[in-house]
Amino acid sequence: MYKKLFHILPIVLTLALLTGCILHNNVFYTPDIVLKKDGQPCISIPANEDFFMRKKEFSILSLYVFQRRVGNLWEKNFHDYKRPYYVKNQQCLYFNYRFKTNILYSISFFSTEKGNDESQKSTNKDWTRDMRIIKKTDGTLQLLLDEEARDYS
Repeated sequence: MYKKLFHILPIVLTLALLTGCILHNNVFYTPDIVLKKDGQPCISIPANEDFFMRKKEFSILSLYVFQRRVGNLWEKNFHDYKRPYYVKNQQCLYFNYRFKTNILYSISFFSTEKGNDESQKSTNKDWTRDMRIIKKTDGTLQLLLDEEARDYS
């Protein structure tokens, strides 16, 4: 009986994984964020999104800066197909917003791979991350991300 179970178990696990990936729609991806020399964040698609080093580009459809308890602070949509906004992974996205210190921001954007239309769900990605820039006692700036940014007081 146990031998049959061990033969069936990999099939059951594979099916569970596949159906879970197909049915799970609300997946959020995590962008890279680092501080630039000017103290503003560089928000980008991580290097591992171009795993095979094909130099693929991503079409950015919208960018958002949100502050909890305040709401949307800034947004930019790029839905004009005559003027698309393409980036490569690790390229800073153009957030035309001046981030201040000691404020918890939620950054988000929506991308699809260049050349794919939005109806191809497999290449559409929602990116989101929490961040906070703090000024340390020595005057330098430090970037806090996710849980660390949310828990900072």
